[in-house]
Amino acid sequence: MRAVLVGLPGSRLADVAPVLEGLRRLHRRARVITLEGRWWHTAEGLVVQADGGVEEPVPPDAGLCIIPGGLYEADIWSDLRLHRYLRRFSTTGGFFAASEEGLLCLASAGILGGLRFTAPPALVEAHKPLFHFAIFESRPVVIDANLISSDGSDPRAFRRAVFERLNLRP
Repeated sequence: MRAVLVGLPGSRLADVAPVLEGLRRLHRRARVITLEGRWWHTAEGLVVQADGGVEEPVPPDAGLCIIPGGLYEADIWSDLRLHRYLRRFSTTGGFFAASEEGLLCLASAGILGGLRFTAPPALVEAHKPLFHFAIFESRPVVIDANLISSDGSDPRAFRRAVFERLNLRP
């Protein structure tokens, strides 16, 4: 099982660091993709070389798509290239692990319809129309179908939920 990390400009690596560390302990590495297939600039000031872009095919053995939170402008989470990639990934049977503002990407791509999720309440309220067809739960982590969502308050609980859902032990 491969993991894909969607590196959007200004993503907070801290949101998903425990998940990435767990993958490393299993001798697995997340493939980093960006909108342009170039460098990923994190909110923490790190610059990471991307392995590819969202316009490339989803790896056939990809089982996890990680979408961290970040202070994204609307043109980032509403990017049609990103929507196409996320929709293609959703047909593989893999899981989405999204934290905080990462849920905006899934909601704007139309992937959250009918699913339970969590995110910071202020984010959900500010973008109510996007989350209209999804079911918000105010908890640190929520799992429903192929979605593992986090409000960002407990990254370690997020990691545990991801690895339990994938039947992996880091």
